[in-house]
Amino acid sequence: MLVPRRCLLAAVTIAALGCGKGPEVPHGAPVLLEVLWELKGVPTRVWSRDADAAVAAVVPPQGTRVDFVFDRRLDGARVEDTVDGMEVPKANPPISAGWPDSDTVMSDPPFAAIVLYNSLSDWGPETTYAFLTPRPAGFPAATAVTFTLDPNGLTSIYGEPMDGPTAITVNTGPFTVSLPNSTGTVPTSYRVPMAFSTRAPRDQTLKPFIHVLAGVTPLPFDLKNDNGDTTLIYIIPTPTGCSGWPVNTEITIFADQGLPDAFGKPLAMPVAGRFVTSSIGGCGGTDGGASDAATADAGSDAANTNDADASEGGATDGGVDDAATDGGVDDGAIDDAPQSN
Repeated sequence: MLVPRRCLLAAVTIAALGCGKGPEVPHGAPVLLEVLWELKGVPTRVWSRDADAAVAAVVPPQGTRVDFVFDRRLDGARVEDTVDGMEVPKANPPISAGWPDSDTVMSDPPFAAIVLYNSLSDWGPETTYAFLTPRPAGFPAATAVTFTLDPNGLTSIYGEPMDGPTAITVNTGPFTVSLPNSTGTVPTSYRVPMAFSTRAPRDQTLKPFIHVLAGVTPLPFDLKNDNGDTTLIYIIPTPTGCSGWPVNTEITIFADQGLPDAFGKPLAMPVAGRFVTSSIGGCGGTDGGASDAATADAGSDAANTNDADASEGGATDGGVDDAATDGGVDDGAIDDAPQSN
């Protein structure tokens, strides 16, 4: 018996459908199998239908995506819209995130999330998943974040509602801040990375909580958000007739208890960092804290410039797993306009 060519072509792309017949995809409610918390591409299981599966009790607050894995195809049109051939999030998505004080403790800009659908079996045979992505990245630290799932928005292609809990709570880790503690010299133009364990606030709101000292002498400084990493803020020298930090000087930085993250969560304990500037630069040294160790020759200072760059690139990850970092953001990309993406 001859098979129409149109049926052969259809079979190549839609194996589950028969030519001239209705869809042959099995009926049944989509079963929620597991929920994965991603940090820059590295997943951690935070909920599983399998009672014997390992599940993390606490996850880093700087989550970049949360995946909800199902055992079959969903009706993608209920999860996302299609506009001009592109998938876009719905105004009222079937998955949302919240926490107990989310109405009063909120970030700047406010927390927002997009929810989309992926029909590829990235998490196992026959699986598909809906995923929630915070924009900008990050959740509040030390918080029970609850994800609410709408069964009528997460259905099979026949409209059968999902099988699984409609609320899943994930506990995030503490809010921490880290500052560099360098024993080598750095250039006087050194941009000091201050790394948060979750999204950092807009830079200037932190200035009352930060102190930069050469010995006991306060030094002027500015703050700049990193353009590519929402957890990083740079402490930079403010020119005062010359460019950069004082030469040949040990400089100490203090971050006060109470310093907030982007969600208004206060830092529980004060944090300190230190670095030593090289003997070459545009500013004269200070009596307070000058270090003989910093008086290396020009050739040694030039070599140490690379060490400073490495310190800025991501050595201070604020408690985030190094395996999950972006691989370093070029400080040269930081412009005068603070970015929050």
